[in-house]
Amino acid sequence: MPVQVGDRITLRIDTLAFGGDGIARLDGLVYFVPFAAPGDTVEAIVTDKNTRMARARIDSIVAPSPQRAEPPCSFFLKCGGCQYQHLTYEAELSAKETQIRDAFQRIAKLPDPPIHPILSSPEPYHYRNRITVHTQDHATGFHGVNARDIIDIDSCLLALPEVNDALTRLRASHPRDGHYSLRHPNIPPSAFYQVNHRLLDTLRDTVSATFPSSMDLAIDAYCGGGFFTTELIGKFNRVIGIEQDSRSLRDAHRIKAKNLALIEGAVENELEAILRENNLSQTALLLDPPREGLNASLARNLIELRPSHLTYVSCHPPTLARDAQKLLPHYNLLSVQPIDLFPRTSQIECVTTWVPR
Repeated sequence: MPVQVGDRITLRIDTLAFGGDGIARLDGLVYFVPFAAPGDTVEAIVTDKNTRMARARIDSIVAPSPQRAEPPCSFFLKCGGCQYQHLTYEAELSAKETQIRDAFQRIAKLPDPPIHPILSSPEPYHYRNRITVHTQDHATGFHGVNARDIIDIDSCLLALPEVNDALTRLRASHPRDGHYSLRHPNIPPSAFYQVNHRLLDTLRDTVSATFPSSMDLAIDAYCGGGFFTTELIGKFNRVIGIEQDSRSLRDAHRIKAKNLALIEGAVENELEAILRENNLSQTALLLDPPREGLNASLARNLIELRPSHLTYVSCHPPTLARDAQKLLPHYNLLSVQPIDLFPRTSQIECVTTWVPR
């Protein structure tokens, strides 16, 4: 008899999907099981099902995987912020490498992607220099596993102590319903800034090392507050930063360099003219787009104009692999360097390096 929603079944977890769900297979169906570990045998309740896949929640763990760990946070399983506290950190890193490889093989159709070992965070907790919390009905915290819920949280294990101090002060002020950005005092007030305080130098150095030093122009698309721009101005004769968000651009304007020009506008609107006006053989491009990746017009410009060097930074491997599929007929992918900027969560940063074919 076919499995129905509500049935109890026994599943062996094979691996982890991007996003954190465990994957199991039974009777021709693929099951996605939140908060499972590779190697677990679990009793699970089917919560959703169609002809090809199903979802199930763990009811009990029959045989735990050796990759399991005791979550240190009392809010885990209720708060939606973390997906991997139930794993050892080594298991999390291994799962993320596998997810990146799978994305490039399955989506980009690249059988042997040039993926380097993931760079780990020095500390998987107490690394975030900013958090956004929400206040609703006298609760202040994060969205729950059920996104409609706000989980009341007095301290976040991912946040730096200074950020948790700001959370304590906010809670004591009895804030109105709304959203609140809490930041370490040493980071700029711009709308976006890299969150892992312990890997800031590693990320900058990794991106900087992808660029040749003998070129004239670097274009820092999506430059934000100038996080990478500060490295590029020392390597290139000229640097152009493009940023649509005026708050971030105010931070970028604090960089004082004669070889830097900043443009406020959307990358898809500004980049084409800049590329056409310059010698592409002496132009390098840095792309660090939002999670949605490259829009269609920007991808067409890259395919048509092809600057002599491209570094593409992404925190979303499926989107990166989708864009890679578009670029691969026209560019060679030289390297993929994963960096674990977001330990205990499902996000993965990748720095990819490309040259035209």
